[in-house]
Amino acid sequence: MVRAFSLSLRRYVIAALFVVGTSMTVGFSLLAMNNFFEGMDGMMRGTMLHTAEDVAVKAGNPVNILTFTIVGDWNDFPDEVTRHFDPNQLQPFKLEKYIERDFIFLRPKRAVFVLSIVDRDTNERKYIAQVFSRTKRAGDSRYMMSHEGWSLLIGLGVLVTFSLLLLVLMRSVSRPVERLRQWAKTLDENTLSKPTPNFKYQELNELAEIVHASLQDVRKTLTREREFVSHASHELRTPIAVIRSSVELLHKFQEKGPGMGGNAIRRIEHASHTMTNLTETLLWLGRNDTDNLISKTIQPGALLTELVDELGYLLTGKQVTINIDTDNTEISLPATATRIVLGNLIRNAFQHTQQGSVQIIQSGTEIRIINDDELGDDDTPTDNEHSGYGLGLQLVHRITKKLGWGYQQAFTATGCQVKIVLQASE
Repeated sequence: MVRAFSLSLRRYVIAALFVVGTSMTVGFSLLAMNNFFEGMDGMMRGTMLHTAEDVAVKAGNPVNILTFTIVGDWNDFPDEVTRHFDPNQLQPFKLEKYIERDFIFLRPKRAVFVLSIVDRDTNERKYIAQVFSRTKRAGDSRYMMSHEGWSLLIGLGVLVTFSLLLLVLMRSVSRPVERLRQWAKTLDENTLSKPTPNFKYQELNELAEIVHASLQDVRKTLTREREFVSHASHELRTPIAVIRSSVELLHKFQEKGPGMGGNAIRRIEHASHTMTNLTETLLWLGRNDTDNLISKTIQPGALLTELVDELGYLLTGKQVTINIDTDNTEISLPATATRIVLGNLIRNAFQHTQQGSVQIIQSGTEIRIINDDELGDDDTPTDNEHSGYGLGLQLVHRITKKLGWGYQQAFTATGCQVKIVLQASE
């Protein structure tokens, strides 16, 4: 199978944040640099305009004020000013400048500023200029960095700092994510019983809880399926045995002549229906709903008598007395589930009584089954046994719990006492 291309989330986040950080750093650096020069140009223009506005000049008679030169005729400027500008291209009150430097990131050697001014009353034009030349002082470096250079250097410093902080941030986030990934890979049936580790961040902890809960649901489903297989094999033994014995009888009846074996066929049909109902009940037990079980009116007393007759073969060769006390109460119950529960309880009582008595007492919806084994407590069963008794009790516990029936069980030194109420407790 060809694996689809997958992008690393960590690399994607780092690349995205780095691009965003770089863009912001470059943008703000350019904005700061532009604002600086706009501010300086504005100050220069304002100073030149304020200096020249009240000064009267004539052609051929330039005026020098501080470091400014004011002329009435463009040709009165020195050559270092006139050779860099075209007077016909100068716009009134707009500052023009010429910067001379070896490299953009080095401080300029010379700067020339020119402003054209038009008198609003006389419409006369005059010009003001200022020339800056870099003067070296003792101790100055040969190459001095310009404002553009400082902006670039500071921007690079900010970008490097941002990158380092980004790496630290991603490291603090990626480590818990990696721990979560490694933890999820090690989850199995044994480790699911352990508590969920702390992954530092709330979102990761919630994700871990979701994964843990999902796998626990899967484990419960697998457990229910295993139990279904166990219960099915346990419960279907009796109808399978009936079918096999009935088939053997049919073969014998066929040898004696046609028309015989009708009773065996009925037993096979009854056993097949029982297997179908058992399978449906066990499948229902593995689901989460309590619906879909068909109820019908039955007599618990008649059902108990029938089950005692069916399971009487378990007492073959034993000195066991059976006492049955029932009434004619009729109740609407899920027939197959009721048959499984009562059949298991009677089967358990018969199997684990070697010599003694088994009492079955039914009054309304309440049933009590008491077995007393006079041989002692060596054969007293427990819930932890791996025999059919323990499996049958597990099945009884699950069905009664799911149906909400009352169920009590107590072991004695010589047997077991069971009480069951065939209706949901309020």
